[in-house]
Amino acid sequence: LGDYHTHTVYSHGKGTIEDNVRAAVQAGLRQIAITDHGFNHLTYRVRRSKWPRARAEVAALREKYPQIDILLGTESNIRSLDGTVDVKPTDALDILVCGFHKLVKPVRPGDIFKFFMPNYFLNLRGKTKAKQTTRNTDAYIKALEKYPIDILSHPNHDCHVDIGAVAAAAAELGTYIELNCKNIRGGIASMTDDELAVLLDTKAEFVVDTDAHTPERVGVFDRAYEVIERVGIPYERIANWDRLPDFRSRKNV
Repeated sequence: LGDYHTHTVYSHGKGTIEDNVRAAVQAGLRQIAITDHGFNHLTYRVRRSKWPRARAEVAALREKYPQIDILLGTESNIRSLDGTVDVKPTDALDILVCGFHKLVKPVRPGDIFKFFMPNYFLNLRGKTKAKQTTRNTDAYIKALEKYPIDILSHPNHDCHVDIGAVAAAAAELGTYIELNCKNIRGGIASMTDDELAVLLDTKAEFVVDTDAHTPERVGVFDRAYEVIERVGIPYERIANWDRLPDFRSRKNV
């Protein structure tokens, strides 16, 4: 019923906000989130100087398309080992999606050498050392504890974690784990079937998102169905399957 990870021309998507909203309406969705890349991404970020314009655009589109709930947020970035994320309370997000991306401005120089560079080079080699996995896991859990993150985007993408520990923390705090339709590599996004099976042993709940970079992909979830069926993910644990998610950042709104 909702797609909570979509990109527009405000970062490096191909369509406008209205293009994505129109595609969501055509797909029969009840909610759509615009979540362009966070403010500290070095190449694809949405700029804070353009944020008021984006908010005004969404406000106008809510009047034009009353049949769908439009949320404006970011796909924010974990910037440091202490879990700092590139959002501020004054950003006034409707939804907070968060994950790891390589090309992000770090908080301090030490994060370059202990967080970003190790993950970059270890992923090139196809494996991550146990010490780095522990560091990554701690960074994710600290971010979950510091910020009202609604959705963790594409876990294990370029930053390997103890997925069971991260999912357990997410479940306790009310954050959903994303099943990302963009890249299927033997699993969903960067998670293998075995890693998805680990998630099922926790109390984590999920949302299926498209990570659409073109309007044509908004609301098209078919890439995930085969994996969901093969792994045996119960549909009742997918929060946007037949109901709307209860996002932690909006509980006091």
